[in-house]
Amino acid sequence: MKAFHTHLPRCSQHFLRQLFLPLFLLFSLAGCSQDDSKKNTPPPAPVRVESVSRADVPRLLHAVGNVRASSSVGVKPRVTGEIQQVHFTEGQDVREGDPLITIDPRPFEAALREKKGQLAKSQAQLAKALDDMNRYGKLVGSGYVSRDAYEKTATEAAALRATVQSDKASVESAALDLSYCTVVAPISGRVGALSVDKGNMVKAADATVIVNIDTLSPIYVGFSVPEVHLPVIMEQMAQTSVQVAATPAGGKPETGLLTLVDNTVDTRTGTIRLRATFANAQRRLWPGQFVQIELPLGIATRALTVPTRAVQSGREESYVYIIDKDSRASYRKVRPLLEHGDRTVLDGEIAEGDRIVVDGQVRLAPGLLVKILE
Repeated sequence: MKAFHTHLPRCSQHFLRQLFLPLFLLFSLAGCSQDDSKKNTPPPAPVRVESVSRADVPRLLHAVGNVRASSSVGVKPRVTGEIQQVHFTEGQDVREGDPLITIDPRPFEAALREKKGQLAKSQAQLAKALDDMNRYGKLVGSGYVSRDAYEKTATEAAALRATVQSDKASVESAALDLSYCTVVAPISGRVGALSVDKGNMVKAADATVIVNIDTLSPIYVGFSVPEVHLPVIMEQMAQTSVQVAATPAGGKPETGLLTLVDNTVDTRTGTIRLRATFANAQRRLWPGQFVQIELPLGIATRALTVPTRAVQSGREESYVYIIDKDSRASYRKVRPLLEHGDRTVLDGEIAEGDRIVVDGQVRLAPGLLVKILE
């Protein structure tokens, strides 16, 4: 049996090639495009998630505080002279009124004696002028003394009375300058290092501080907290005394009371300045120290909490990543309110039950597909 072969005309074969070749190329390109798109699509980012939950959390604020003296005075001389004697040891405690240094008093003693002599002279002149005025007053009525002569004695007496008053003021001023030769402590506290040694000249107009005195008991600690906590702080202070704990590096916590809320919120940082007062009887807090502050403000009831490691810090805001129902990452702005343990209380674009990314944020971007790890 012979095979049957169908032979198409050559023109028909050419027509079929022209018809099917573009279709073949089209499907080939489509297949390549699909393969390339699959190659360019990044794989799902592996992440771990936890659900946003509500809980009652102790409202315990943490901040870094700076210790400063409750009173601080830079002692300066009020008169010019040579330091003759130093009455204290650097670093010791002094009481208000204790002598610190003595400036050579001899020039001021001489000036006081001179002013007293001028006062005695003017007082003697005034006494004579008053006696003349009284005597002329008796004679002017009898015609033995003219009215002009009497008025002249009265004028001299009035002028000398003014001179006496001026000389008394000069004596008081000289006595005051003499008292300033003994520089006393204006407040009770601890003295620092002496900046001018015995034998040196000091000037009243000089801006140099001889020694600083700081009051260490009580002592202040200043710190700042976000302004969002201001209503709660004011409410707590209205109800009771608010305790503050301050812990210096390597030391034990000290307990004090919140005594000042500043009258202005810092518009640059959005924080409010607070101040706590500590008895500091054991001198564990020292001016200039940085301390860790804990400020308890009751309980935050049914607060939205997430693991602290889920909260990321941007250039201008904090944020978290939420995984939506399509397993894609979504960027959400949040505002951390406080921390307790390993969890943070948040306020912002989140809700209870949201799946929040706790590990793997470094690979994420909004809209990116993720793979949730167990």
